Amino acid sequence: MECEICGSEAVISTNNGTLCAEHFKQRFEEITLSTIKRYGLIKKGERIAVANSGGKDSLSLLYILSKYFKKSNEIVSITIDEGIKGYRDKTIEIMKDYCNKYEVEYKIYSYKDFAGRTMDSITKTRTGIPCSACGVLRRYLINYAASEVHADKVATAHNMDDEAENVIMNLVQNDIDKMVRLGAYSGIIKEKGFVPRIKPFLFLNEKETMLFSMLNGINAIHTPCPYAGMGFRGLISRKIKQMETEFTGSKRNVINAMLEIKKGYSADSGIKMNKCRYCGFPSANDICEACKLKEELVKSPVV
Repeated sequence: MECEICGSEAVISTNNGTLCAEHFKQRFEEITLSTIKRYGLIKKGERIAVANSGGKDSLSLLYILSKYFKKSNEIVSITIDEGIKGYRDKTIEIMKDYCNKYEVEYKIYSYKDFAGRTMDSITKTRTGIPCSACGVLRRYLINYAASEVHADKVATAHNMDDEAENVIMNLVQNDIDKMVRLGAYSGIIKEKGFVPRIKPFLFLNEKETMLFSMLNGINAIHTPCPYAGMGFRGLISRKIKQMETEFTGSKRNVINAMLEIKKGYSADSGIKMNKCRYCGFPSANDICEACKLKEELVKSPVV
C-alpha cells in the first residue's frame, strides 16, 4: 500500500486518503482547519475552552488548536473529573503533564464537588445504565466550566464515529429537535448561559485520531471508559462499526444526512428555553436535568 502523494509506504487508508505518516499528519491538520474555516468555528480574539479528558482525541485537539490559534486566541483546557478510579485519575495526570509542558492553562471540575458523589459511588447505589447519569452531569459541568472561564466557545474532540452515534441514537429515539443541535457548531438557537460547542474533528474518524496522537508522540491512554458499552450508546457504536465495515462511508453519510436536515431548521423552530430555578442555567423545564439528578443523589446513601 503506497501513499497517494509521494509513493512511500502508507500507514493508513480511509475515506480521507491512503497516506504515509507525514502526509497523513498534514492532511489530518488540513481537514481540521478546513472544518474550522468552513463553519466559522473560531474567530480571532475568542477565548476557546478545550474539553480535555486527557485522552487521545482531546489531547490531539488541544495540540492542533495550540499550534495554530494560540497567537490569535486564548486557549484554556477544562477537564471534568467523573471520579472513576484507575481511569480518570490516570488521564488527569496525563492532561496536567501535557498542559504544563506546553504552557496551557487548565481547570478541573468534578462530579464530587457538584453532586457530592463520584461516578464510582453513583453506580453502586443508582439503578440503570451508568452513562445516563454520567452524560447529564458531564454536559452540565462542561457548560458550567466554560462559562466560569469566560469562554466564547467550548471545543470538543467529538469525531465522526461519535457524531454518527449521536445522530442514530436521536433518530431511534425520535428526537429530531435534539439531533439538529448536532454538527460542527452545535445548536440552532442562541441562549444566554449556553456556551456554543464546536467540533473541529467532525470529519475525522476514530482510527485517524488515534493514529494522529501516536504519530505526534501524544502520551494518551487508548482504553475506553470502564462503564462504556453498557448502555444504548455501546449498542449503537457496535452496530455503526459493523455497518461501516460492510458499507464503507456509512458514518460520513449519516452525518451528511443530519447536516442536510439541519438546514431546514431555524432559530424559531419552536425550541423554547426556561431558566432552571436552582442553578439559573437554560433548561427546557423548570428544573434542569443536572439539578434533578443532584437532588436525587443527595437523598440517596453514599457508598
